[in-house]
Amino acid sequence: MRRLKSYAAGLVLALGMTGPTLGGAQAAPMPVTSLNDFNSAVGAAPVTTETFSNNIPGAVEITFDSGVVSTAAGGFGDNGVSNGLFRGGLDPNGIFAPRTLTWTFPVPVIGFIADFGRTSALEVTILGSGEVFDIFTEIGAGSGAFGLIDSLTPFRRIQFSVQNSNGGDSFDIDNLRFAAAPSIAAVPEPGTLALFGLGLAGFALARRHGKTRGQQNAAS
Repeated sequence: MRRLKSYAAGLVLALGMTGPTLGGAQAAPMPVTSLNDFNSAVGAAPVTTETFSNNIPGAVEITFDSGVVSTAAGGFGDNGVSNGLFRGGLDPNGIFAPRTLTWTFPVPVIGFIADFGRTSALEVTILGSGEVFDIFTEIGAGSGAFGLIDSLTPFRRIQFSVQNSNGGDSFDIDNLRFAAAPSIAAVPEPGTLALFGLGLAGFALARRHGKTRGQQNAAS
């Protein structure tokens, strides 16, 4: 029995050392400003597209047809869908519009991209990443495609805001696309499979050894 426990412990230790470490490596979010770059970055990951085709009255919290939840915080203002566009507005003081808008994706994602319009001071961050991106600066204009990719650290929430020095900003968003993260149930690596096989072989050997000793003791 002691040998069986030893083999089992070794097997667990080996698998734990070589198994996938999802979320263990922290990668910096990478901005993209074209659909081609976005598609190349996400590869075969399934992509959901939100075209904002159905009107949604403005409210503190709304849910798009794609399942993305948009939540306004710190004030009152635009947070709705009309005429095929998401209409947003932000005020760093929370007087004329919310201070922030947070979008929560229905699944963990490795990236998103959307068509932004009329923006001048809008910033966005992946919550928890610690990096903030000025969309106007990244696009180089007030309108265009912008998105973020982080294939090593899937995320669920992004947050829009503006700096205090920039005043408020009103903007439109269309054609939101987001790529679902690969399943956590990743296929074991070859090294993991090999160790697993060795562990099973050792388990069988220990069991056969124990059975042989039991038969010898019974015979004597």
